[in-house]
Amino acid sequence: MMNNKLIPIFLYIALIISTLIYKITNLPCFVYVILLSPILFIDFKSVFSYSRKYDLSIIFILPFLFIHEPLQALNNLFVAFSEELFFRVYLLSYFSNLLTSILFTIPHIIIYQDLHSILTFFPSLFYGFMYQKTKSFSLAVVLHFLSNEFYVAFLSEIFK
Repeated sequence: MMNNKLIPIFLYIALIISTLIYKITNLPCFVYVILLSPILFIDFKSVFSYSRKYDLSIIFILPFLFIHEPLQALNNLFVAFSEELFFRVYLLSYFSNLLTSILFTIPHIIIYQDLHSILTFFPSLFYGFMYQKTKSFSLAVVLHFLSNEFYVAFLSEIFK
């Protein structure tokens, strides 16, 4: 049996390898399998029951499903959900917010190789801080989703 402290390191290495495969093949499925894999190692019930007062924050997502491209919004929601599960809920339970944010930034640099990928470090610090303060997975997902939507709507053209 693998040492429990080695599992997050192993999963992160698997994430980097799957990100490199995605960069070469343009098939992101392995990335999402790894990002969702913490479901096997965490008490998912406690993730949703710890801080219920922020669960209504999910309401802020609804307008984006109708305002602009719904499929893009759903994709951004899935990305936010899977990344927050992996980095905030899982890795942040093993590592500091600073290290988790650095680890969050590396796959973005591998995929995009531009300035905005490096800048993902700063929102990651914020998501981590908010997750540590509230223990609300849903709030972290909403903040991440809104950040991605803001980027797509207003900043993506600047960074092209």
